[in-house]
Amino acid sequence: MHLQGVPDEIMYRAFPTTLKGPARIWFSRLMPNSIGTFKELSTQFASHFIGGHRYKKSTACLMNIRQRENEMLRSYIARFNKEALLIDEADDKILVATFTNGLRKGKFLFSLYKNDPKTMSEVLYRVTKYMNAEDALLAREEKPRKKERPEDVRLDRGWKMATIGE
Repeated sequence: MHLQGVPDEIMYRAFPTTLKGPARIWFSRLMPNSIGTFKELSTQFASHFIGGHRYKKSTACLMNIRQRENEMLRSYIARFNKEALLIDEADDKILVATFTNGLRKGKFLFSLYKNDPKTMSEVLYRVTKYMNAEDALLAREEKPRKKERPEDVRLDRGWKMATIGE
């Protein structure tokens, strides 16, 4: 509205119709005739609600993220990505370096050092492949083994006895 040259009086009257929740309550509590211009209203509004503004973190925050002792790679990447999203314009090289630096020693870290990835998308591709392999191995270990039934043991013993006796 300001770009269209709309007078302050009209913007001032239209402003409350755009407010909801806490902003509407704040506006309704203003003292009558306490604000003279729309610019003054804007300034007061911004200064009152600026505390709710979320500031972007710096890449230095990523240096503190480490894979925990018994933490699966999937959990580490989720925590790392959550923090990385809070960083404004994170450099790919820094993301790769901080992610790699936070990894526990092991086969995956060795494979990253062996074939040095240049971008975070490369790292994520390799992480995905590694996590899928990790999940497959876990599923294999957790698969319940078929219990031998007593008759299977007797049949097996009988077969062995028969071959020994022949």
